[in-house]
Amino acid sequence: MYQRTVDYVKFLSDDPVSKVKIGQTSHAIIHRDHHACVRFFAPAEAKHTPVFISMPLINTWTIFDLRPGRSVVEALLKAGVPIYLLDWGRPGPEDADVTLENLIDGTLRRCFDRARRDAKTRYGATEMDAIGYCVGGTYLTIFLSRYPTMARRMALLATPIDFHLSGRLSQWARPETFPLDEIIDSYGNFPADMMRQSFAWLRPMGQISKWKGLWDKVDQPSFTELWSAMENWNSDNTDFAGEAYREYVRQCYFNNALVKGGWNLAGREVRLSEGKAPALILAATEDHIVPPPAAFAIEKHWGAPVQTRRLKGGHVGVCVGKELPAALVAWVSEGDSAA
Repeated sequence: MYQRTVDYVKFLSDDPVSKVKIGQTSHAIIHRDHHACVRFFAPAEAKHTPVFISMPLINTWTIFDLRPGRSVVEALLKAGVPIYLLDWGRPGPEDADVTLENLIDGTLRRCFDRARRDAKTRYGATEMDAIGYCVGGTYLTIFLSRYPTMARRMALLATPIDFHLSGRLSQWARPETFPLDEIIDSYGNFPADMMRQSFAWLRPMGQISKWKGLWDKVDQPSFTELWSAMENWNSDNTDFAGEAYREYVRQCYFNNALVKGGWNLAGREVRLSEGKAPALILAATEDHIVPPPAAFAIEKHWGAPVQTRRLKGGHVGVCVGKELPAALVAWVSEGDSAA
């Protein structure tokens, strides 16, 4: 017990979270769109159709490239998949008026189009697959229902579709309990710190488990490195552009409009039935933010064939497990084999 206490105190006193490096896979930025950018990762040899990845807006993109051996990007590159990753960037106070129309019909469309043109120039690729994670997947789903010819196929990870099946989060995010307008009118953007604390309180015991896990395994370097990297990423939320957040919460959490309908975005109704890309829907077994039923609800509404699969892990932990990279590599390979 004494030695473990010494190791524990020494580990924390060394400030490992700030020292660990994440998101280190070599890449180039091929396009900038205000705060957003497209990060291009080139495989040593391109063997498969390029993929476009839409990341969430409330954390940094590096959860898909956390550490060597714990990286979705690394696994896809090793399989020969060119990657175009949309990093939404960090909104500033000047972005409080940015709307969902700006993000989906504007930023996402321009970045996707730029990636497709680059892939055609570099690889002669005439098609592109698309991957979305969490809110980035929700935006991608809406986008591909509005522009159905942009992607050959779509894979979604922990992506909410039926928001009223989102467990405790759906109970919190109700008009009578969540003062959405007051928050956005007061702050402009939804603050990163408020977002981080909100998600932490969704599972209070998770904080205790986190520290207990470190205590139990503080003498295992592989565990402490991953623990530090996860803490680094998890503490780095970003603000959410105010008007975009207001419409996202109202339409998705309050109205559940993706499955109930009635959402008019930029003068055009959002209809998932207009999507034409065959979809693979991946859900994490222990996801308390997007439980499998919330993700799998797309089966009843998407306009193309849908396959579903459960992966071990939680909403974030699934990104650094072994099952996700293997599932995505298999999905890419199957798509090219069937072409």
